[in-house]
Amino acid sequence: MRTPVLRSLCIALALLIGGLTLHAQSVDQWTTWGDASMVRGEYYGASRFYDGALALEPGRLSLQWKQAEACRLSHQYDKAAELYATVHRKDMGRTYPDALRWLGEMQLSDGAYDEAERTWNKVLQREKDKRSVVAQRASNALQGIALARQLKAQQDTIELQHLPRPVNSYDSEFGARLAPDGDLLFTSLRGTYNNDGEVEDTAAYRSLLYRTTTANGQWNEAAALESPAENGQVANITWSADGRRIYTTRCVGDAPCRIHHATYNSLAMAVLSPVEGLGAELSTQAMVVQWQGRELLYFVSDRPGGAGGMDIWKAELKDGIAIDVKPLGPMVNTPGNERTPWFDIQSATLWFSSDHLPGLGGYDIFKSQFTNGTFSAPSNAGTPFNSPANDLYPALYPERGEGWLTSNRKGSFAAKGETCCNDLYRWTTGRKVITSSAPQDTIEQTTEVIRRMHELGAIQARFPLKLYFHNDEPEPRSWSTSTPQPYGDTYQRYRALETIYSAEQTDATDMERFFVDDVDGGYALLLELAEALYVELERGASITLEVRGHASPLARNDYNKNLSLRRIESLRNHLREWNHGALAPYFDGTATNGGHVALRILPYGEERSATGVSDDLQDLKHSVYSVEAARERRIEVVAVEWSEQGPDNTMLRTLRKVGELNQSEVREFAFHVENTGTKPLRLLSSTADCGCTAAALPESPIPPGGMGEVLVTFNGRAKEGPLTRTVTITTDGTPGTIELVIDGTVVP
Repeated sequence: MRTPVLRSLCIALALLIGGLTLHAQSVDQWTTWGDASMVRGEYYGASRFYDGALALEPGRLSLQWKQAEACRLSHQYDKAAELYATVHRKDMGRTYPDALRWLGEMQLSDGAYDEAERTWNKVLQREKDKRSVVAQRASNALQGIALARQLKAQQDTIELQHLPRPVNSYDSEFGARLAPDGDLLFTSLRGTYNNDGEVEDTAAYRSLLYRTTTANGQWNEAAALESPAENGQVANITWSADGRRIYTTRCVGDAPCRIHHATYNSLAMAVLSPVEGLGAELSTQAMVVQWQGRELLYFVSDRPGGAGGMDIWKAELKDGIAIDVKPLGPMVNTPGNERTPWFDIQSATLWFSSDHLPGLGGYDIFKSQFTNGTFSAPSNAGTPFNSPANDLYPALYPERGEGWLTSNRKGSFAAKGETCCNDLYRWTTGRKVITSSAPQDTIEQTTEVIRRMHELGAIQARFPLKLYFHNDEPEPRSWSTSTPQPYGDTYQRYRALETIYSAEQTDATDMERFFVDDVDGGYALLLELAEALYVELERGASITLEVRGHASPLARNDYNKNLSLRRIESLRNHLREWNHGALAPYFDGTATNGGHVALRILPYGEERSATGVSDDLQDLKHSVYSVEAARERRIEVVAVEWSEQGPDNTMLRTLRKVGELNQSEVREFAFHVENTGTKPLRLLSSTADCGCTAAALPESPIPPGGMGEVLVTFNGRAKEGPLTRTVTITTDGTPGTIELVIDGTVVP
């Protein structure tokens, strides 16, 4: 909420057109103007100044970085992405290490999900500390991309209306709230307009509260709510529980914006006074609610004590004074930014926006239910609430069957780029949907899809998960098939050997890339897999991970098979010990909710090694320390299967999520059937629920304790959208029926 220096921008443009300064002086002057605008928070103006400098010297890296930052902060996503890509390509993270991360953010916010996925995978692979904020954000962004693809195929049942002009304008409108008398109030950052609808150069360009009503189904032009001049700029209105007092954010000069209050009528408000008890730190975006006999204030602040960035805080209001001020805690707040809280008392649910949790783009709207004194893990509200751009200020009115949000999504009114400015959006639907009181309502169904699909399903789309080992690790020179070591220990020891591996190379570039992209990237994906498994298993799922082993050809084939088994055992140990043993009951079959996880082992040794890999013990440079040999020493998690057992073991259903399927493209999926009985099991016949799917059964019986492979083929002949296909197999033993299910989305 700063005053743009429009006059200085016009003068600067005149200087460029008139060529009144020398080349070097012009570049420096443009840059100085841009830097000053950035300090004042006038990011769009800064981008115009840097444009001027780059027009004179287009290849200067420092200017390209500054222009990228200005475009990012003024929501020019596509232009910012181009600039960050250029900076990263030229700099490779030496001077501007954040260029790749911000490239991913801009691609995500622009809805370029394929490009964003590639970028975020690179960010995650290059991040040394896999628990850092950047690594967390990369993981969440990848989950958000998978979520966006899943939701793309779904039909929205909630109608979202973009409010027309003159309520929305080419400037910025945000924070719509319904007053106790039913009028719509919101904040707008506006200036004075001339006869052509252009903003004039005037100091009146500031944020104010506006009020509008409807007549005969049409919105009236909004009028500014009168406020004494000493109130300064105001924004973000809410009401006390009795409707007699407003709470709003007041900003004056360079001091932190703070929540103030005043008496209210429908046309004007008194001089604002700061809310006592909140201190002098930043406080904004208030929401007041009467809950369980108390008047509670939810608000946003970056004060110490939060999780990082902007966080959501809560206080109790007594006689207008805030007491017991504290952050909501780690279930809601993240190292990123959480904003615009709204507490719906009918469903006891907090709605808010976050730029860190898995979402479709910039800020997404999330919700967290308050149960037994704590907030639950947030779930993404899905579409149409969220878009690739920023979505903020959720507000629910269940008794009216409507809600409001603020977004700069494509389609909003904009004169500075299609995603420059916020507009108001209203959603309408059945009242049961808004209250979230019915378990089958649309919002809850959307949330369940998000909860079940965006975690483990998103990770499987990035399979095979490859985990790498140093030569003959773990337990070197052993014929054992087991090890007590977890994979994390072998990874750390292997990672410490990078300098030795690099020293054996004529050019160490490929080896360095292997350790970052492959070794580190695999370990990071393993951490994501553990977290996603825990979410599914806590819901009582029965999951099987298919794992196969590789080994370099230095040793005998039978030795390599045992080595592969030891490496797979290290994976099992790692998952069992993850998060202080949180997954151990699911491996042991002792979880009270019936959840279970197992590894299905597909070991093999040298016969599957890549051709050309050295097996010369006298040439360790190539047989151990080459990139080609290093890539062979791995295990792979190749698939995740969800299983359901029928009564008396008469039926087994196995589900595999297969991601996107291209129309007319043939895809094959290998399902492995284990014979857990004491007699050979023959797969007799198969039937498919459509002509687009078929199965090839093994000709020989599966011996007791053995495994047979069923190859399910999908020919691509299906309409666009969600796809579930089932192949039913009959056997001559137990289980008598096996259902193999592929679940994905057909895309053109």
